[in-house]
Amino acid sequence: MLRIVAILLVASAVLLGLRVINNERTSGADDAPRLSTPDNSDYYMSDAVVRQMDDNGRLAYRMTVGESLHFADDSARLTDIDVHYLAGTKTYWDVSAERGRIPAGERDIYLYDGVTGRHPRVNGNVVEIVTDNAWVRPDTDRIDTQAHVTATEPGQRVEGDGMEVNLKTDKLRLLENVQVTYTP
Repeated sequence: MLRIVAILLVASAVLLGLRVINNERTSGADDAPRLSTPDNSDYYMSDAVVRQMDDNGRLAYRMTVGESLHFADDSARLTDIDVHYLAGTKTYWDVSAERGRIPAGERDIYLYDGVTGRHPRVNGNVVEIVTDNAWVRPDTDRIDTQAHVTATEPGQRVEGDGMEVNLKTDKLRLLENVQVTYTP
């Protein structure tokens, strides 16, 4: 019996010692300043790469962002964005912007501040697009805007208000006030 009491006393002393050591290690953890995410986002990513697959499991688009702030309502704010779109085209579309956002509950990406687009055509020409803002709509394979757009490729410059790009058919259409300039 004395032996059992001695073992219990030693075990209690060991457990009490371990608890004191553990408290010393964690004391101050509650006193440490809490980390916060930028602009009270619920999480953020730096230098992120997002890959979206199509229904057949092939890469539809790749988006790189310098910083992505995600908020509790499932919206996001993006900086330094480049969307490399592959789905349905024989070549690709690159659309870039300084800033962008994804509204709450949506998958569409609204780009603004220095929006540029680049599309190598099958014939070797490259179409370059400049506008103030544009929506990239992955679920419908579309890029569109109501803003003024300038599209150039060797030998021509097209300007107009509003644009639709059907990424499955590779067709770019300016909507209103369209002016075309041909150069030799």
